[in-house]
Amino acid sequence: MRKKVILISLIAVPIFLGIFSCETWFAAFLAAKYLAGRTDGEQGIARSLIISWRNYQLHLHHWLVTLIVGGILAGKGFYIVTPAAFYGVVSAVVFQGIYCYKDWYRIIRRRNVLPTWPQRISLVAENDNMTVESPTLVTVTDS
Repeated sequence: MRKKVILISLIAVPIFLGIFSCETWFAAFLAAKYLAGRTDGEQGIARSLIISWRNYQLHLHHWLVTLIVGGILAGKGFYIVTPAAFYGVVSAVVFQGIYCYKDWYRIIRRRNVLPTWPQRISLVAENDNMTVESPTLVTVTDS
């Protein structure tokens, strides 16, 4: 339900702003579709913004960055192009980011804290008690 409300509101903005906004909307949608990854988790031409902090990753999706920057610029009244074209570009990029991906709402996720593959192999090979010090695995004891 949430996704439908967002998508309908993003389509309604260019319709109310006029035909110039609609042409810009379609051009921006195609550009975002081309520059972004084809599927969830796939890297596109435009790189994803992922910020790691402790055991978490903050994924700033392109639609979220566009919405924040567009909102700030619109709030300040700063438009590089006409306001109709500006709103068309912002709404098209946000629409593409939400409509084309299933993980559009996953912004914060927990990082994997398992040991890497070579660490697991070395832990299995030795049978006596040992401690492994690494950023992801602090202490391992074998019983």
